[in-house]
Amino acid sequence: MSKTYFLFGVHLHQPVGNFPHVFKKAFDECYLPFFNILKEFPQVKCNVHISGPLYDWILENEKDFLNLLKDLVSQDQIELISGAYFEPILSIIPDEDKFSQIKLMNDFIYRNFGRKPKGIWIAERIWQPDLVKIINLSGLSYTFLDDTHFRYAGLMNKEFFGYYTSEEDLKTIFIFPISKTLRYKIPFSLPEEAISLLESFSSDKDTLVTLFDDGEKFGLWPYTFDWVYKKGWLRNFFSLLTESSKIITVKAEEAIKKFPSQGLIYLPCASYEEMGEWVLEPSAFLVYEKLKNLFKDKPEFFNFLRGGFFKNFYAKYPRLNYLHKRMLYLSQKINKYGDKKKDKKMFTSLWKAQCNCGYWHGIFGGFYLSHIRGAIYENLIKAEKELDKKIGKEILKEEVDLDLDGYKEIIFKNNYLSCVFSSRGGTILELSYKNKAFNFLNTITRREESYHKNIKEKIKKDLKDVATIHEIIQAKERNLDKYLIYDSYEKTALIDHLLAKDITLEKFKKREGFESLADKEYSYAIFKKKKGLDLLFKLKNKNLDFSKRIAFSKETQILAEYIFSSFDFKRYNFGIEFNLFFLSPSDIKIDEKDFALKDFVFKEKESLEIKDNLKKIIIDFNFNEKVDIFLFPIYSISSSESGFERVFQEICILFILKEKSERFFLNLQIKDF
Repeated sequence: MSKTYFLFGVHLHQPVGNFPHVFKKAFDECYLPFFNILKEFPQVKCNVHISGPLYDWILENEKDFLNLLKDLVSQDQIELISGAYFEPILSIIPDEDKFSQIKLMNDFIYRNFGRKPKGIWIAERIWQPDLVKIINLSGLSYTFLDDTHFRYAGLMNKEFFGYYTSEEDLKTIFIFPISKTLRYKIPFSLPEEAISLLESFSSDKDTLVTLFDDGEKFGLWPYTFDWVYKKGWLRNFFSLLTESSKIITVKAEEAIKKFPSQGLIYLPCASYEEMGEWVLEPSAFLVYEKLKNLFKDKPEFFNFLRGGFFKNFYAKYPRLNYLHKRMLYLSQKINKYGDKKKDKKMFTSLWKAQCNCGYWHGIFGGFYLSHIRGAIYENLIKAEKELDKKIGKEILKEEVDLDLDGYKEIIFKNNYLSCVFSSRGGTILELSYKNKAFNFLNTITRREESYHKNIKEKIKKDLKDVATIHEIIQAKERNLDKYLIYDSYEKTALIDHLLAKDITLEKFKKREGFESLADKEYSYAIFKKKKGLDLLFKLKNKNLDFSKRIAFSKETQILAEYIFSSFDFKRYNFGIEFNLFFLSPSDIKIDEKDFALKDFVFKEKESLEIKDNLKKIIIDFNFNEKVDIFLFPIYSISSSESGFERVFQEICILFILKEKSERFFLNLQIKDF
């Protein structure tokens, strides 16, 4: 009798910087119960990838769980699959870091479990053809990718079985296609339906089929804990697998011994289908959606219909692009000047900063999650601090087009601060405080997302009238549509504006009543001073002539001096915008008043103090002339597995100079308390 050989795998991951209670919840409601139940069924074999950040948390908090895994490994019930340790997307980090992170995971598995891994999990299944060679040279033999990747290569199979051989420069690996049918079926259908489907695959000969998917769907995704554990789905599924005479579960290494390769395949750059949709601009997504609807009754056409290319997230989101290029630039320097054995702390921080979840945006993750971005910057700053110690200069200066936007960036660093200025708008792109490894410009720019149309269509429904679970999730907060405000310039700092004389807080929040200079190219020059460096920006056109001098020293302050040669204060007010990132709005005080996500309007102020009780940092602004100040919270509206969310991202501050002034001083100082 022919049999279905079922290669069943789970990928478990929590990102660097995720909240401790999320790790704990995932462990209690997903990871521990899954493997406890698996142990009850020794005939059920499973392939398991666990990311490095999760391994680290387990070692620190739940070390006994490692013993459970060791038992399952020693009993040959599970095969541990390698990966790049801190779960980066391999295609977006340098090759040196690819090899280093894969080696780190290979060594960890061998050291802790006594087995040399043979397979690798590719984070988010983001694939580029050159990874074949990287994987092979890392001493690994196979990986697992969605069957969608194979369809994009032109294969027309209704269902994909077995595994294929791929090659790059005569270096080969095997690739197992992950069944999309099973991915959507398990665990969301009845166990009997999943078993029936598996049995049907081997109607006339022995067949190998693969499901390798997020382990979090077994308990952590919304509603799954009750379904998978309380209602017994997983135990019933494993029982039926054990009882079936037609299904045999296998580890990947066993599957390769049992079955020959299906042949040679070359896969294009690809990701799972949803990622290709998320990367599209809203206008492109609408066309893509229309195409899908047009061919919904012709599934064979879908093999040739795909979304965008993953790396275009960095074309789509300039602030994300800055973060990515900042990481690449630092990696280049660390790999040039560092020694992996002597500078382990520096390299570990760099690799942690490459954790994938903050480098894209979609339903199950993304850089809209401020604490995930915060963790990336924290580790970048820690790594750079170690690098700067090796270089040993009190003040460092560099000029480079860091984010590849066509404008020069000027990098100033001392023992306390890393500041990056742009000639585009004469703005500050980064303000990192080394003492606390914290970037105050870890900001986002609000922009239209393709899923925002769903908010506009559905969010106005009264909750009691919502009919389906899907709609209940989407409608979890009322009136989100009023927060759908899109910025016309990047939300950074030291942004200059021409303001209408009747500007109000509400007008400014709605992007009315001002003209921004954020996209103007400023000329600049750098001057050495006794105590530091001066950066002089100039902007001159027919009706406007002014400069701003940035004084940078060995201290924790930045002085911006505006010199107005020609400015019509009778027609305009002059505005200077700062957007500042803080992790916890409940811990912020504005001039000793609780921020509490409120709007503030101050009249004729000579100073402003922002205190962060979480990080124990104070930012002091002082001015040589009185200014009015608008201050308010900025939110993103994004989609997650639990629905549409309004997430605090940053504080927007507008300093308003109303009276004619030849010189205006703005002094920013950062202090610990």
